[in-house]
Amino acid sequence: MAAIKPFPLQGPVRPEGRQIGRGPAIDGLARQVLTSEQHTLLLANRRIGKTSMALAVLDRLRDSNSGWAIEADLSRGPVLSAAQLAERLSEQARAARVHVQPASLGILLGARRALKLGATPALNTAARLLGLDELADVSELAASIDQSLAPVDDGPLDLRTVLRAIQAAAIAADRPAVVFLDEVQRLTTDWAEANDSLYAQEALAEVMEQPDGRVVLLLAGSERHAIEALLAEGQPLHHDGMPFDVPPIGDDDWHHHLPLRFAEAGLEVGRDHVAQILAASEGHPQRTMRVCAHVAQLADGELLEVSDVVIGVAVENARRHPSWSD
Repeated sequence: MAAIKPFPLQGPVRPEGRQIGRGPAIDGLARQVLTSEQHTLLLANRRIGKTSMALAVLDRLRDSNSGWAIEADLSRGPVLSAAQLAERLSEQARAARVHVQPASLGILLGARRALKLGATPALNTAARLLGLDELADVSELAASIDQSLAPVDDGPLDLRTVLRAIQAAAIAADRPAVVFLDEVQRLTTDWAEANDSLYAQEALAEVMEQPDGRVVLLLAGSERHAIEALLAEGQPLHHDGMPFDVPPIGDDDWHHHLPLRFAEAGLEVGRDHVAQILAASEGHPQRTMRVCAHVAQLADGELLEVSDVVIGVAVENARRHPSWSD
C-alpha cells in the first residue's frame, strides 16, 4: 500500500503541492474565483483533476481566513433534490461558520446592500431591523441568518432561503463566500423531479445574477451531453458563469515530477521510461497515475531501476481498469 502512495488514484489530490503541473492553472482559477469574484464553470472530461483544482482554490480561501468556502458534491450521498442540496449547503455553511458579527459599524453598510437580494422573509426582517424601512438592530440580521441555515424539524430546508442567507451573510460581513458544486450535470441526469431540478437551477441562477453579491458559484461538471442540456439556450444557467479551461499537464512537468515520485517509492526511472508511460496514457492524469501505480506495485520494493518490460506490463494492467476509458 505504501508503494502506491506517490501515485494517488482515489479522490482529490491534497495538498495542492502534490498536484503535478497544476500550479499555474490553480493560480489562474484562484484569480478568476477569488480575486475577480467571477462565477465560474469548470467543465472538462472526467478524471483530469477538476475537483482537485477547485478544492485547492477553496483551501487557499480557508487558509487565508478571508472568506467562506462551501462545497457539495452532487454525486455523494447522493444529492437528488433541491431540499437535499439545501441541507448539504447549510451543513457546510455552519461548518464554515457563516455568520454575521453585529459589533462592527462596517456590517451596517453591508447589511444595507443586502436589501438588493429580494424579498425573502429573513432578509426583509433584517432590512427592517437595520433602520431601512423598519430596521433597528443589526443583531437581528445575525439571528435571521442563523435561523435560515439551521436544521429544521418540521420539514425540508428551502434552497433559495439557504442561498440567500449565505449571500446576506457575505454582504453583511463583506467577506466572499465560494460555493463549489461538483458534478453539477447531475441536476439534469439524476433528479427524479424535473420541476425540482428547474427550481434548483433557478435558485442558482438568481445568485449568479446578483451584482456585488459576494457569493461566487464554482460549478464543475464532466458529462458533455448533460452539461450541454444544463446550459442550453432557454435554461436558467444559459447566460451565467465564465468558463475556465483546464489545460493539459505539460510533458516537462511530467518529466520533472514523475522521477521524483518514483524515487519516493524507491525506484529509478529514466526519461525514456517517462516518455513510454506518457505515450501509453496520452498524458491523461488519471491514466498516467494508474500506470505509475502499477509499475510501483510490480516492483514491490525490489527493483531499483524500472525496465521497459515492467512498464509494458503495467500499461496492460492499467488498461483493464474501467476508468481507463472514462
